[in-house]
Amino acid sequence: MEKSTKQAVLLGARQCFFQHGYSASNMTLISQYTGYSRVTVHKYLHNKDDAFRQVCQDFQINATQASQLVLEEHEFDCWQSIRQVMLIWMTPTFEEVSDEQVMGDLKYHAQTIAKDIFDEARKSVSNMCAQLLNRGIQRNEIQLSKLGITSNQLSDILVACLDGVRGHMANQEVKAACDNILKIYELATQAR
Repeated sequence: MEKSTKQAVLLGARQCFFQHGYSASNMTLISQYTGYSRVTVHKYLHNKDDAFRQVCQDFQINATQASQLVLEEHEFDCWQSIRQVMLIWMTPTFEEVSDEQVMGDLKYHAQTIAKDIFDEARKSVSNMCAQLLNRGIQRNEIQLSKLGITSNQLSDILVACLDGVRGHMANQEVKAACDNILKIYELATQAR
């Protein structure tokens, strides 16, 4: 019961933030969205910042778990696997938010209150991509020698490029831009 209550409280907090934004939300409003008393909500979410961080953390945990499944799968080639991991990672945290003002508020506060969570997610996805690149090298699917960089360097470049795409393009354009960037690197690393 304890875990399901926590998940329900977290879901209510998420709905509250996605509807009203960070600035307009408060613990009373979050409590209303959860359907639990403020006492119960405070048992799981200490304050508004903690609630927002936990919502962001929950999203990143789910994305990391989904990416980990791709990493464990060995039937796809290097770039197919990287594409899958990147598309999971590129899913906007606040994808369901349609109000521009709320979206801007959430993005701003994500960069201030939960910056460390997103930085850690970037490191995690970069490490996963480096592992996939190394697997591709071992399978003779790719080579990095003509680029003169290591798998860690290339994975950091990919994450930086795609993070820029995610931060500066409309949600509906992100997937196509991601695919195009990955195609360029796929062609540049083809084993011959």
